[in-house]
Amino acid sequence: MHPTLFKIGSFEIGSFGLMVAIGFFAAYWVGMKEATRKGIAEDRFANFIIITLLAGLLGAKLLHVWVYLGQDSIKNLFFSRSGLVFYGGLIAGIPTGYYLTRKYGWNPWMVADIAAVAIPIGHFFGRIGCFLNGCCFGRECGLPWAVRFPKIVNQEGYIVGSEPYSFQLSLSKLSGSEPYSLPVHPTQLYSALGALLTFAFLYFYLSKRSRFRGELALWYLLLYSTYRFIVEIFRADPRGGWHGLSTSQWISVGLFALAICLWGPLKKTQTIGNGQTEEET
Repeated sequence: MHPTLFKIGSFEIGSFGLMVAIGFFAAYWVGMKEATRKGIAEDRFANFIIITLLAGLLGAKLLHVWVYLGQDSIKNLFFSRSGLVFYGGLIAGIPTGYYLTRKYGWNPWMVADIAAVAIPIGHFFGRIGCFLNGCCFGRECGLPWAVRFPKIVNQEGYIVGSEPYSFQLSLSKLSGSEPYSLPVHPTQLYSALGALLTFAFLYFYLSKRSRFRGELALWYLLLYSTYRFIVEIFRADPRGGWHGLSTSQWISVGLFALAICLWGPLKKTQTIGNGQTEEET
């Protein structure tokens, strides 16, 4: 765990912020490459990506505030460095992206396919940032790959983290003298692996074999909602829920069902014509 990579005076570079930035650049590069391959003008698509990413960041932060409301002040929740909920970004990014596709006269499902390929690689780096930061941590376990997060003491001598350590201390599972937390599932790395495998499948295999516009987007929703639902089972950080399922699990169920319902209609109406580019169809 390395929440702060380095400091120069009072200025510090946090690992979470840096990895999120790397993820944005990686998603931007993949998205631009796919857009060029599909015949979309680079300058317009660059604007599309930047605006959609900003909307996604705002949505990710707002959902974080909503989920953790009552556990801290709204100000602290909104300006915390690690406070981003991916589903919030996805929910905010989709309508923003749809509005821009209609404005530019693009087929929304063609653009959704580009986003479906780009998002997972960005998400991969973001989850590595979560691991380095210590957020989104897992339940206790005795598996060989379980990880322990360190005790962190501030300048006044108070224990302030890491998040897994503080959480276990609040439940009296630690006395405060231990240097590390109890071993937990590295759920951040589970999510990172899921994102990387999703990216590899969509980018290297399916992107040039898709049969209809929207197929990549639907596969992304199916894969992400499935592995996210499973990873949530092993998470321990407080994040809200209802009737035994976390907020993210309920959203996963909804997105999975939505993808299944859209599969048939899109396959009938968005088929890519032989010998045509997607922009031409």
